[in-house]
Amino acid sequence: MRPVVGIVADLRTIGLHANHAVADKYVRPLVELSDVTPLLIPATDIADGAEGIIDALDGLFVPGGYSNVQRQLYGVEPAPEGEDEDPARDKSSMHLIKAALAASKPVFGVCRGIQEVNVLLGGTLHPRLHEVEGRMDHREDKDAPIGVQYGPAHSVDVIKGGYLEDLLSERRFMVNTVHGQGIDRLAEGLTVEAVADDGTIEAVTVTDAKNYAVFVQWHPEWKASENPQSRKLYQAFGMALRR
Repeated sequence: MRPVVGIVADLRTIGLHANHAVADKYVRPLVELSDVTPLLIPATDIADGAEGIIDALDGLFVPGGYSNVQRQLYGVEPAPEGEDEDPARDKSSMHLIKAALAASKPVFGVCRGIQEVNVLLGGTLHPRLHEVEGRMDHREDKDAPIGVQYGPAHSVDVIKGGYLEDLLSERRFMVNTVHGQGIDRLAEGLTVEAVADDGTIEAVTVTDAKNYAVFVQWHPEWKASENPQSRKLYQAFGMALRR
């Protein structure tokens, strides 16, 4: 029997109705490379139920999303009206990450996921990374074809002696970049695993985690089977689930 992995859902309006949704691009590499059975977890306030949900799962996957983490969660003034936020996702995701780490279940997070774990553990974010002096614009060109949006955009440097260097056997490689927020103050309890040329933190692990707890800022799910770093990340997640 394949391990069962919970995937945190967004609450998005599709047509006239609110939907609990996860993009297929996040599901497919979990099935094909991690070899798991995915289970979507609705975006609801599950403060009293997160532990029970995690107990029923073998691990947790925290995907990216179009919305931003609410600024007030990391001590910044609320966002201007009209900014895309998902309070339901914030509540469910952070309760689930906390419960999964407490239970030593494998956790893998991408893009919004790295921002969520940083906020959960007490760190802060740059609400608009492209407005920070010295930082590149990490957002995609929305007018470009999707293959260009998710194509290689900049390199990352892997920290020597870290988990990612051991896993990937590489110190520098290219990644895509499709995000507006980014880590500002790193939370205690996280270890930096990779950075971009402009200093943006691109990957972290949970320092004292007893299991796989990897979070990356880029999108390894995009054409994951064709990318050697993505394959290793997903395969290592699958191996951790089986342990």
